Amino acid sequence: MKFYLKCTKCGERYDSDYAWPRCSKCGGLLEVTYEYESIELPSDFKTAFVKQWKYKPFMPIKRRPVTAGEGGTRLKKVASVPDVYLKIELDNPTKSFKDRGSTVEVTRALELGYQRLVVASTGNMALSVSAYSEIAGLETVTFVGSGANQNKIDMIRNKGGKIIQVEGDFNDALLEAEKFAKKTNSFLAGDYLYRKEGQKGVIFEVIDQLSYDPPDYVFVPVGNGTLISATYKGLYEYKLFGLIDKMPKLIGVQAKGADAFYRYYKTGKLKKVKVKTAADAIAVGLPTYSDQANEAVKATNGDVITVSEKEMAKAVKEIYKLAQVCSELGGAAAYAGLLKYDLPKDSKAVAFVTGGNI
Repeated sequence: MKFYLKCTKCGERYDSDYAWPRCSKCGGLLEVTYEYESIELPSDFKTAFVKQWKYKPFMPIKRRPVTAGEGGTRLKKVASVPDVYLKIELDNPTKSFKDRGSTVEVTRALELGYQRLVVASTGNMALSVSAYSEIAGLETVTFVGSGANQNKIDMIRNKGGKIIQVEGDFNDALLEAEKFAKKTNSFLAGDYLYRKEGQKGVIFEVIDQLSYDPPDYVFVPVGNGTLISATYKGLYEYKLFGLIDKMPKLIGVQAKGADAFYRYYKTGKLKKVKVKTAADAIAVGLPTYSDQANEAVKATNGDVITVSEKEMAKAVKEIYKLAQVCSELGGAAAYAGLLKYDLPKDSKAVAFVTGGNI
């Protein structure tokens, strides 16, 4: 497998060992760009055991990965008309889908020779990065905004991670994290190119668990927009390799109190919003991956909707009844969106249940 990095804004190309996640010319996000002809799938790929690192041919990793046994999460059928499934990402080691990105990021940090990772987070991502860094013997420094979840901050400290709290929201913490990483020559982890590659594992597993018969709809919570962008890239790659013959419609779901991407999708204008939601996992005022998320929705003829605090709380209770797991509000947002969406009776739909760390 061969790859290079390409700026999503100006198209500038970088070698695979370029370590900063943004373009040095325009500041745009870099994207892992594969030379797909170099990827060879094992002959037993379709029948191999479903786990995150089954998909290593689609990951930018050469060495043995830093892993805690992530992936292989349940796909639970909860309704028959229409067919509805929940992808239970709470089955991951730190109880969120973030572990899929962290295993790739921490492994990549080792490949590039780093000893310290820096990350900005609302909680789940930093907890995951700290856990995987601990396995790898690396240091972690986490930047959080003033509204970060205190329970999650305590769990990060228990993993030995250093916490720096800044005045402001997640986006303010993100700016400080980038400054600190540059100043200290640290690996900048978070919602960037390598995390996106790891998060493709969610949709790869869904397709595998449905015997390569894709759903008609996939409901994805949107905070920074990385997961829905990764989902689209994973679907694109599976279709490119002939593993599926159609694309599901991607439905992005945002909290009404953090709906910057929803407004961008509807109006074409991206503006930062003041966050007013208890769904801290998706409480982002200005999503980093807005453009890529927008492309993912439009390319699949999907949609973007919002859900209220009450609708998410209802979904949390429903998920507990259906799957016996305690999701958090943000983790239940996609299912809340599915519950209010007018699905055709003959359709098949999947909702990602992304986390439950509280």
